[in-house]
Amino acid sequence: MAVLLLTGRLNGLVALIGVLLAFMVRAIPFILNYAPQLHRVWRLFQDRSDVGQDHSRPKSATDMTREQALQILGLQPDATEAEIVNAHRILISRMHPDRGGSDYLAAQINQAKKTLLGR
Repeated sequence: MAVLLLTGRLNGLVALIGVLLAFMVRAIPFILNYAPQLHRVWRLFQDRSDVGQDHSRPKSATDMTREQALQILGLQPDATEAEIVNAHRILISRMHPDRGGSDYLAAQINQAKKTLLGR
């Protein structure tokens, strides 16, 4: 170390160590996805580090209000079950992933139907 310091090469070594540490920290989540046992330990560590902090949980992605569901399907609030099913059928035929549509949009259309029909 003293030789590196005296010859001016220590800064390169310190920079290399910094890059390696940053890479390792970013790689930990990917490594843990492939090691379930280590993943449990990582989650336990994260849960303990959050003790005493107030984290409000966001609503689930599947939570949808009736108004949102009506807007997605393009229906009025007094829509009948047949109108809901018909609007769902038309939209899902256009937006289905097998026909070039989006997975996200198809999921939203299906969730809207479930919300309105209560199924």
